[in-house]
Amino acid sequence: MSDLEAGLLNWASRQALWQRDLLRRLAGGEILTTKDFRTYADESKRIELSKNAPWFKEPSLDSEPNFTSLEAHHLASTIVGGAPVHVTRVVHLEGVNRLAPGATLEFKPTGLTVVAGSNGAGKSGYTRIFKQVAATRASEKVLPNAFQPKVNPKAVVTYQVGTGSSTTELTWAGDEAKEESPMQRVRVFDSQSAVVHLAGSTEVAYVPASLQILSAYTNALQEIASIIESDIQNERFQEQTWPELQSGGAAALFESLGTPESCKTLLEVVPLTDAEKDELADIPRQIAGLSSSNPAALSVQARQRAAQLKALIANLNTIASKLSPAGVQHSEGIREKLANARALADQAQSIFDGTDVLPRTGNQAWQSMWRAALEFVEDESHEHSALRNLEKCPLCVQSLGTEAKSRFELFAEFMRDEAQTAFTATKELRDRDVHALNSLPFDQVVAQDLIELVSTYDDEASRSLLSFIDDATVWRDTLVAESTPDYAELPNIEMLGNTVASTIKLLQTAAAAEETTATRLVQSDSPATTVEDLSSRRDALFLRDQIFCALDAIGEEHDRNIRVARMKSAKSSCTSTSASRKNSELSQDYIAKVCARFATEAKTLGLQRVPVELVFDRSSKGISYIKVALNGAQDSPVASVLSEGEQRITAIAGFFADLAESGDNSTLVFDDPVSSLDHEFRVKVANRLLEEAENRQVIVFTHDFAFVQYLYEEKILRDKKQLAAGAEVSPDLEYRHIARTPAGAGSVTDAEVWRHVSIKERIGRLKNRIQTASALYRNGDMISYEKEARDIVGSIRETWEVFVEHELLNGVVRRHERSVQTQRLSRITDLSDTDVAAVDLGMSIESRYMTGHAMPISDGSAPQDPEWVSEEIRQLEKFRKLVINRR
Repeated sequence: MSDLEAGLLNWASRQALWQRDLLRRLAGGEILTTKDFRTYADESKRIELSKNAPWFKEPSLDSEPNFTSLEAHHLASTIVGGAPVHVTRVVHLEGVNRLAPGATLEFKPTGLTVVAGSNGAGKSGYTRIFKQVAATRASEKVLPNAFQPKVNPKAVVTYQVGTGSSTTELTWAGDEAKEESPMQRVRVFDSQSAVVHLAGSTEVAYVPASLQILSAYTNALQEIASIIESDIQNERFQEQTWPELQSGGAAALFESLGTPESCKTLLEVVPLTDAEKDELADIPRQIAGLSSSNPAALSVQARQRAAQLKALIANLNTIASKLSPAGVQHSEGIREKLANARALADQAQSIFDGTDVLPRTGNQAWQSMWRAALEFVEDESHEHSALRNLEKCPLCVQSLGTEAKSRFELFAEFMRDEAQTAFTATKELRDRDVHALNSLPFDQVVAQDLIELVSTYDDEASRSLLSFIDDATVWRDTLVAESTPDYAELPNIEMLGNTVASTIKLLQTAAAAEETTATRLVQSDSPATTVEDLSSRRDALFLRDQIFCALDAIGEEHDRNIRVARMKSAKSSCTSTSASRKNSELSQDYIAKVCARFATEAKTLGLQRVPVELVFDRSSKGISYIKVALNGAQDSPVASVLSEGEQRITAIAGFFADLAESGDNSTLVFDDPVSSLDHEFRVKVANRLLEEAENRQVIVFTHDFAFVQYLYEEKILRDKKQLAAGAEVSPDLEYRHIARTPAGAGSVTDAEVWRHVSIKERIGRLKNRIQTASALYRNGDMISYEKEARDIVGSIRETWEVFVEHELLNGVVRRHERSVQTQRLSRITDLSDTDVAAVDLGMSIESRYMTGHAMPISDGSAPQDPEWVSEEIRQLEKFRKLVINRR
């Protein structure tokens, strides 16, 4: 187990069980739905709600779901990365650059395949197809054939996951979005991606599975927290208020709902006794008798005005809170969310396409009818179990046939659809929000007696109050409406809040002054003191009676406050801080390995003289960024300092560093990797590609035939080293030559493949060709035979030359090779005059019968027959065997 996995498991062991289950499912590659997130959100709330709390009524909680904790073996499938992806074929259908329609390239699933051709042969066209379906640092749009601009580019890439497995065809079209597929594990390097590697800060290309899990976990927590936040808002929309009670002597009780003290108070509330009811009924008479003294009457009036002002303040605070900038934003967010959910739900109605249903089936009216029927079916008060089993219709209670049952199941599937479920939940949220807006106490605020009361303290305040209510009503009606308004025409919401805040402050001052006046009057008059005591007793009895009558509702409000507080705690448990911190910690360790891999690759590719390094740049939203920098001058742009060749070799080192610890040996595709490189760097790159091809499929597109030669030379050298070490030799290179034809570019041809095969295979091909030509000769097609025979004779002479170079002279000196193999001289000491004569005879094959030599006009000789040509091939083969056998 790597350090990354061990670190992840150690951190996960300290998380809640539901969080460990979430990590397990993400490690298994599961795609979670809204229903899954809801399960985890409910469990997070259940944990908090199960903790000790001063409940008025103990809640009934569901049992804990069956969760499974993340263990080491759950990481196995993610760590290994699965079997590698191999490309087996790419077929160009139409429209990609100038590639010929139907042009096809086939690849062996292992080793290195070289696809070579001159400029314009179609190499970049094939590479661009790969870039549409595979991973690359530099995406680009594929342009159609300039002479056929209206043809939509299209191609088919065939791949297999694991050697020997069945193949899969992936069709790509230029007008379609990139399809998720295993092909995205294939990586492409070309000149554009080389630029990106050096351009600045880039994402780490490969993110280890452990970090992917943490990143996905962070996103999942955000989804879960969002669900809990919606539940919190749901609870808040159900808030109940009792303005008359909350502004009086019970204000302290309502302000502390949800605390142990308020719970104790509520549980101690008992109904009035008959004696207390009689007492409460008699108190007004007693107060009236004592209020004949002026101070007592004035004291009562002052208390009444203070109570009115406090109730007004409470109502204004309720309105101001709901119509604050934050409240408006919240309501607008719910309305927008509902519109989006409705659009998705409408799309889901396509399930009814092609079915024989009534028009508008699935619309909002239909959904309301379905929900009502479902509620009736699930009602336990009736005994119609046949309804639940879909044996009878819930509306007409008639038996349902097979077709009708299928129709009901189709409807049920539609209503269970995730988009429909999301719409239903959002619609409920919106309905509660609209109810809360419509329940704002505007009528209580604009009561005539209250407006007149406020004007006795400040005329401007009463006018501001009326203006506030007018503007607030406009905002309320706007938020209740379905359509989005023109905000420029609405009252300024910030100024609205400032206006009501200043009005509330004035009213609070006035209420406090009235309380002070009442207290002073009581203290200055004995009857007034008695009236004060009676008023307090009356208020206490009245409040107790009112609280008892609404005890269950107030108790529910008390418990709702506890639920909201616990839900906030549940939401806090979904914070991604811990996961992000662990992600950053593990990422830094991994980035260090990526940078170390770059240093190793740079050394392998001969970059010691170039002072470049790969460094960590920054981290954002769980994504780490790296960049290539100059050692000792990190602020200087690399592309402005290095030569083109140094930039290319640095980019190749960065490309291989991207693969650090990926554990994925899927295909690598290179397009002209050695552009701008000198011969030393080319040899280094050739050797590095051959090394990589020993572990995975590597495809190289190039127009550089000298580089192809380097690949063959380095392959021979590597084979010798492997044999000397007793190791198995890696597969031979596969060579594909493509060229432009009248139909377009990208067509495979055998013409150039001839250069890269052994002498033995050349002779075998010559034999096959003369057999084919013999059929032409026998059929009397002399024109076709002469053309083919002349070409075969020329190929015989080419083979003699290559035989002399590679085998007779033992490869001491070869064309295009950089060295003279002096250690091979010992094998050519056996050459004799007879050998020289045999070679001279073979090379002197009559030029009259060879393509490339002009004949005089007077020469009317016919081409040699197939037997003559076959004899020339046999003489070459015989002499070659003689030389090989004696050595």
